[in-house]
Amino acid sequence: MPNRFCCKCGKSESEEPIVQGFCLSCYAKEFPLVLKIPEKGLQLTTCKLCGDLAYHSKWKEVEDDSTSIIDDFLREYLEKVKTVSSTKVIAISNIEEPPFGVASKQEVVIIFEGSPNEEVPAYQQEIVLPIKINAGVCERCGKFTGGYYESIVQIRSDQRKIKEKEQMFISQIIEQKRNQSLKDNRMAYISKTVDQIRGGIDLYIGDKNFAKNLASEIASHFAASIEYSTKLKSVKDGKPIYYTTYCVRLPNFEIGDLVRYQKGLFQIQMINNGRATLYNLRTKESKTLSQKDSTPEKIELYKKKKNLQKYIIMSLQKTTVSLMNLQTYETINVPRSSLVDDHEEGQETLLIELSDGYFECPI
Repeated sequence: MPNRFCCKCGKSESEEPIVQGFCLSCYAKEFPLVLKIPEKGLQLTTCKLCGDLAYHSKWKEVEDDSTSIIDDFLREYLEKVKTVSSTKVIAISNIEEPPFGVASKQEVVIIFEGSPNEEVPAYQQEIVLPIKINAGVCERCGKFTGGYYESIVQIRSDQRKIKEKEQMFISQIIEQKRNQSLKDNRMAYISKTVDQIRGGIDLYIGDKNFAKNLASEIASHFAASIEYSTKLKSVKDGKPIYYTTYCVRLPNFEIGDLVRYQKGLFQIQMINNGRATLYNLRTKESKTLSQKDSTPEKIELYKKKKNLQKYIIMSLQKTTVSLMNLQTYETINVPRSSLVDDHEEGQETLLIELSDGYFECPI
């Protein structure tokens, strides 16, 4: 059989196999594996405010390493590259970390492997793909800087000022809930906070679902009630746009206050995770309510702790105790069973007079 030669370079069959008139090297050039590269390369956008990246307006949050995000977009882009059948990517060169929030360019080398013909052994094709990163502003930052909001969460207290300790705890809940929500919801931001100087807090929030969840979270920790309202904000394309307001109203009762619950008289012993623990003044027993029953709709304030009468123990007998009212200096005698714990003469305590006698309020 006569020796065959490549029709393009003249290489002999003894040097390299000849397929369809070409040596393998020339065949790979004549029949490339990559048929079409879309968009002349990978086009991305970086937000100049937060550094997040987008491909075709689909934004991804950049946490520590933006190269992993670029790699994800690159693999999505490669699915659009038109190749001969059974061709696959076998290698991609390293992606450089782009500068934060500014336009930049770089190139990556991608190696494809495959064959358009079963008679032709698999060969490789290397392409140099440009990656262009333009600078812009993501939708979230655009709305945030423009003061956009969908909901307002108002935190109010009923007939009292919000304590500094309560404000600090509320701030912790807000920060924790925001950080959790931002992982899945880029609009879970707070565009503005208005402090009403211990009278309350107004939070302007970018996403109504986040606002609803945040209001519920705060209410559940404080045994608070939630009031809901909507208001017309604007009209866009002939359609009304509303914003929602969630008013989280902290209860007027606090630890130590006397309250009525299901016709019984109790002292608030503790409020934890939205559940109130009540101390029964008559039976001296405690009960912890569910979150549903710990709200102002179910618990009625009877008397604030600061308004209870303060007494000093003058003398202790086996069955009775003599006490003096520190405001009126009136002396009373009550059964030892009216007091909760063992006491000593000279100690102060709080009492309330009811129709069936005096009862100590130990909280």
